[in-house]
Amino acid sequence: MLESLLSWLSPFRQMKDVSRGTREERTAACRYNRRQRGELTACMRRWAFVLAAAALLTQWFDALAGGSAHAEGVPRLFVYLAAACGMLLVCGLCVLFITACVYVYLTSHEG
Repeated sequence: MLESLLSWLSPFRQMKDVSRGTREERTAACRYNRRQRGELTACMRRWAFVLAAAALLTQWFDALAGGSAHAEGVPRLFVYLAAACGMLLVCGLCVLFITACVYVYLTSHEG
């Protein structure tokens, strides 16, 4: 299950390494990657959905942490959950930015 989730969120597993092989093999791998760049847009949409969910969960857990001050251990748990969702949000933004940069590179570079 974890393997399928990782392949669903990472299109770079389908890309070929253009730094290895002969010149012809590297050129063929680059052409293959350019043909596969459509997978990057699908992955960016998936990550946008994950980021939206992480932002909503961060906000929700943060509100729960501030609203239930009467129980001693409960607010601390919600603070940690809000922080974890916030970390996912920040890491996901980095993944989205890198994926967008790779897409722009593959779209505009003919090398």
